[in-house]
Amino acid sequence: MCTHTGLLDMLTIRRRTLLLLATVLITGDFARGMENSRLANIANLAAQKHWSEAAQQVQLYRQAYPESIEAAVLQSEIWLHLGLLSDANGILQRVLAIHPRSIEALSASAELSRRLGDRSTAEALLLRCTGYAPRSLEVWQRLGDLYLYLGRKEALAAFQHAQALAPDDPLAEADVAAAYHQRGENVQAEYHFRHALHLNESAAKPNTMVDYLYAEFLQDSNQYQQSLLEYDRSLQRDPAFTDAHLGRAKSLVRLHEWARAESELRGCLKDEERNIAVLNLLTKVAQAEGKNEDAQRYSAQAEQFSNDAVAEKALNNQIASLLQNAHALTLRKQFAEAEESYRQLLHEHPEVSEAWLHLAQCHAELAKLDAAQSDLQHFLSMEPVSASGHVLFGRILLRQAQTQAARNEFVHAQEIDPLFVEARLGIAASYIMEANYAEAIHVLRNLADSPGATGEPQLMLTEALFKNHQRTEAAQEIDRLLKHDPSNKAALQMKVWLSQMGTKH
Repeated sequence: MCTHTGLLDMLTIRRRTLLLLATVLITGDFARGMENSRLANIANLAAQKHWSEAAQQVQLYRQAYPESIEAAVLQSEIWLHLGLLSDANGILQRVLAIHPRSIEALSASAELSRRLGDRSTAEALLLRCTGYAPRSLEVWQRLGDLYLYLGRKEALAAFQHAQALAPDDPLAEADVAAAYHQRGENVQAEYHFRHALHLNESAAKPNTMVDYLYAEFLQDSNQYQQSLLEYDRSLQRDPAFTDAHLGRAKSLVRLHEWARAESELRGCLKDEERNIAVLNLLTKVAQAEGKNEDAQRYSAQAEQFSNDAVAEKALNNQIASLLQNAHALTLRKQFAEAEESYRQLLHEHPEVSEAWLHLAQCHAELAKLDAAQSDLQHFLSMEPVSASGHVLFGRILLRQAQTQAARNEFVHAQEIDPLFVEARLGIAASYIMEANYAEAIHVLRNLADSPGATGEPQLMLTEALFKNHQRTEAAQEIDRLLKHDPSNKAALQMKVWLSQMGTKH
């Protein structure tokens, strides 16, 4: 079995890094015209980690194109990097309600599940994709990526499916090779890697990942000199490929070519995610060259980075555990106990924005509306693009009869995610509370006729029509809902109520 993690991880990680851009740039139905260029520019902002600007631009884009799958997937990715996991998931679920067979949205949801540690859901979603699009190369590659990441032998079968669909695709062939390597079948791996290299050389646009993956395989097989040739080839195609620079440095260290290794490693220091590995290698190089002071400095820096990483991981685990325990209390409707748990957490860690949101929910359940308002103002000062935060704030303001302020919050939420049904329901509810039934009816008619709408908009529309003295239309609306969903208990109760009210007049 392969024990070197670089080859197994990089096939998956590198492709996921490119997934965000690739979804925007090469999706067949969308890769055309000015708007695709606009969305690609937003994706480039995200790829460069300009998250705030990317968030603002994608929000504006979705206001113009609310049902765009690619824009929703991109927005979810950006929100994920902003730390808004629940909102990121909500964005995907709402676009899936309209496009339930969207491969892009299902794949993104699978990746989000994987990042959150829900591997079984990630697998189930990707398997569903293979059912919807059995002849999609990308679908089988993503499933193979997941299995490779999990160290499961099913990776080979998934990649073989992909390779059969695109026998001349060099990366598909390299995927198969990597899967054989994962299983410890290195003779087969070598055969498929060589075939992948042959395909890559004759391709119109050779793929740098093919060269890199073969280089990693050779390094893992202790063929360091040969691996240098493949790293060089990969870097000729993409000089900014940091992983190839680091891989080449590792082989140079193995070959005791200290000066070249040091030069290569110094260039890798700009990538903060790899600082510990790079500094450890620089320590080894400096020791070999007799540069003891440099070795001590690199070692101290590596130790500091490592200690910081360990401390950060321990803190994150502690916070996650406290959040989980408090959430369990809310699920049992023990809101007073949950409130205390969130208070204690925030006393120690006031920077945990998620806790402010959940504390507000507890205060709302306990009818402590002023406290809930304060919590949400604090939360939204930290996370201004959380649509769920704005919706919750709007609901609390409605309970305090602050209809205009509530409507502003619901409108803000809708501007962030145009498919957020609860935001539009909140807008309609604010109009109903003001007895402005005509505006409520206008909002609810549009919502009731929109794709993916559930019965709640029609129930509210029935109420608004009745209160606006449009009783015939109200009866027709409830009959339309019951024709679509005959067992809807709320609709049946509403119909009985309408009948009773009709007999009184």
